[in-house]
Amino acid sequence: MERVRTIIHTEIPHKEGFLGSGTTVAILDTGIAQHTDFRGRILKFIDFVGNQANAYDDNGHGTHLAGIIGGSGVVSRGKYMGIAPKCNFVICKVLDSIGNGDTKDALTAINWVLENKKKYNIRFLNISIGMMPRARYNEQKLLGDAIRMLWEADICVVAASGNNGPSRASVTVPGTIPEVITVGSLDDDDRSLINGTMNIGYSGRGPTDVCVSKPEILAPGTRIISCCHRGGYVAKSGTSMATAVVTGGLVLLGDIYPGMRPSDYKLFMYSKLKRRKDKIGWGSFDFADLL
Repeated sequence: MERVRTIIHTEIPHKEGFLGSGTTVAILDTGIAQHTDFRGRILKFIDFVGNQANAYDDNGHGTHLAGIIGGSGVVSRGKYMGIAPKCNFVICKVLDSIGNGDTKDALTAINWVLENKKKYNIRFLNISIGMMPRARYNEQKLLGDAIRMLWEADICVVAASGNNGPSRASVTVPGTIPEVITVGSLDDDDRSLINGTMNIGYSGRGPTDVCVSKPEILAPGTRIISCCHRGGYVAKSGTSMATAVVTGGLVLLGDIYPGMRPSDYKLFMYSKLKRRKDKIGWGSFDFADLL
């Protein structure tokens, strides 16, 4: 996370006191461990897989994402602090111990988030689950409709482009939905970072079936060190990690510009970010360009 924060220049908003305080991020994933870096900030945990009452993560993926978004870094004395270290969390466990899930559980979780938006001040939803575009159309439509309802309720949805790149039309659902902010990995071609653990160029790429350019935004996603569900920290790679970086960044933008709606975030980044030479997306998330 130290490397990530340097790349996207979080020192700019952090020095001004923008740390995500009071904003809640909902995460649909494998759950969350009761890591010291989240102490006092897990407002609600709902288990749609095992129906357990207490927060847990039997996979580690969700805990890692939460650490990227808003881990305090206290265990590492700040070295692995997340992007928005004072934000709150609502955690919906919709994936099991091996990362598999059911669309029905995801839909139920999304509806729960919608119904409890005001109670927990949920302003962002991070979703890294994905299905390929060839998945059953009915499931895709139901998921898309549910996510659009969140968007219309002013909950900004940030989704991963998936790790099936670099071939064309490899973005996973719900990253293909036009309304959401879809994130790819900035460093998916860095051989020194990937070190054989991921395919070179793993980020899903468009176009989508409605010819929308995806992903819109890139962020660091390879060998990101963040919270481990067994304690301490661990390195993981993927567009899920890049998505969490952008979600945390948007929390800080929401601090700076509190009146922004989801569409405003998209327009703001589109107008501010520098176009990459490879023309993938609008650019890389960077506070040096945004502020």
